[in-house]
Amino acid sequence: MAILRLSIIYMKNIKKIYYQGSKGSYSESVLKDYFPNKEYIECQTFREVVVQAGEENYGLLPVENSLVGTVVDSYETLIRSELIVYGEFKKKITHALIGLKNTKFENIERVISHPQALQQCSNFLEEMNAQLQPVFDTAGSVLSLIDEQSNTTAGIAGEHFEGDSRFKILKKNISNHIENYTRFFLVGNKDPNLEVSKNKRSAILIADDKPGSLLSALKIFEETDVNLIKLESRPLIGSPWEYKFYIDYQNANDDIDNQIIDKLELVTKKFKIIGKYGTIDL
Repeated sequence: MAILRLSIIYMKNIKKIYYQGSKGSYSESVLKDYFPNKEYIECQTFREVVVQAGEENYGLLPVENSLVGTVVDSYETLIRSELIVYGEFKKKITHALIGLKNTKFENIERVISHPQALQQCSNFLEEMNAQLQPVFDTAGSVLSLIDEQSNTTAGIAGEHFEGDSRFKILKKNISNHIENYTRFFLVGNKDPNLEVSKNKRSAILIADDKPGSLLSALKIFEETDVNLIKLESRPLIGSPWEYKFYIDYQNANDDIDNQIIDKLELVTKKFKIIGKYGTIDL
């Protein structure tokens, strides 16, 4: 496993880190684990994170969950920008159903949370047969209960709310599977003071619209002896029935990247590396 190494200079350069969500969100938890002395600023949308992450500021974006896949809105917002991925953090997700302190589980009629959390807990929620309402954040869904003051509504968020006397954990470990993890990207503009391991890459590929072009592109990764670990197709907006591909690969270096880029130019419409980074398991 590649380990992310941030130099002392680089750590000092980070003044603010923007994240989508409210205090108590999983994104904030990642930042507290790895950047305990930095300023974290809440954003309502992934676009706001990307806009604010620049110069000496950075952003944290959830990009993929092990149960339900890519966080498409986040990933698409990132690839439309010029930001670079500097590091990857993988965090275990432990969802809980949370209500106000006097709430009883049997009285719950409505459950609110981020759409990803609702998907990750779909098996549990089907058995509840409650009304589901997506909102912009997991932690925010719980905090909103204070204003609503409803004992028939619950939110889904992290179990760390157990220590807050305003709330009650109604059910723990409600994810579809206990092995529930989310990948987060640390993103920002190019920083000359950056010192990180670069074992992993993320990229976007658009193949030529002709027979065999995708296969030709994939063979290039085999020829350069890199480990292709993710290949996901997504619709190419504005070109019906054409697709772009999210790609992750390992065991590369700058020389190999240049070989891949030179060869792919001959068989693709576009190939763009959006980050060279290492990984931290939190």
